[in-house]
Amino acid sequence: MKYEYKNATGITEIEIDEHFYELLIAMDNEEKNSNRRHGRNSTVSLDNCEYEGEWFNDGTDLLADLIHKESYSRLRAALKELRPEQQALIERVYFQKEKIVDIAAKEGVSHAAVIDRLRRIYAKINRNLE
Repeated sequence: MKYEYKNATGITEIEIDEHFYELLIAMDNEEKNSNRRHGRNSTVSLDNCEYEGEWFNDGTDLLADLIHKESYSRLRAALKELRPEQQALIERVYFQKEKIVDIAAKEGVSHAAVIDRLRRIYAKINRNLE
């Protein structure tokens, strides 16, 4: 699903799964309700605040960073569910950048056999992510 939000540089649109979309909409609604409870005419001044600046815009997109971290942690968890030999194959292909042809030659199997293993691994990762 597409979600739009305002940041320091304007409006940003990101693609997120339905779970995160519902969570963000609930957070938006809670913020609106909170703003209503505190009154529309109240103003906040930061003049007397002491701060180090970490809460102010430093050019990073915090929401995208949060979603990226959540996605990364879910992927790590899904990878841990793989058998050790499946994890090793993913390591060789994606992190060591080893070519599938070279892997097949070293293991004495066909290129198609390695591709088939990868397809089964992808399917298992997708099941683990759902």
